[in-house]
Amino acid sequence: ILLMQRDLLSKALANYSFVDTVFPSNANFILIKVDDANKRYDELLKKGIVVRNRTTQAGCKNCLRISVGTPSENTQLLNVLKTLK
Repeated sequence: ILLMQRDLLSKALANYSFVDTVFPSNANFILIKVDDANKRYDELLKKGIVVRNRTTQAGCKNCLRISVGTPSENTQLLNVLKTLK
């Protein structure tokens, strides 16, 4: 299930206008580069979605780390992302 959910999530994340890059992953998380990691992190947190802001890490400016969840958790994440401008 993890592999299938990671693939589905990676493909879906690439469709959001504020996502610049979805990095390939062989782990249980996906690293994405966004337009403004601090802004997106705060927006997601306010809506109950916890991700890791990696923007202060070397080579990860404006990157968020998203853990691959259950199908329902991933659907919830994608639905919340749709509400962001």
